[in-house]
Amino acid sequence: TKKKVNDPKYPKFTYFDASTLKSNHTIEDLMFNINLFQKYIQVTKPIVQIVYNKYSKLKN
Repeated sequence: TKKKVNDPKYPKFTYFDASTLKSNHTIEDLMFNINLFQKYIQVTKPIVQIVYNKYSKLKN
């Protein structure tokens, strides 16, 4: 996708590393996992919006 967009400021995309999630069922571990997902969404959301706006046939 980075090649198709041709934007030098395009953010680096990495896949989510599920090995960092905690498997215990405690409030602290759940909050830790939620925090990891929120950080991942903050990184990937701008990428998704750029690609969607560029290639979507729908207009907002």
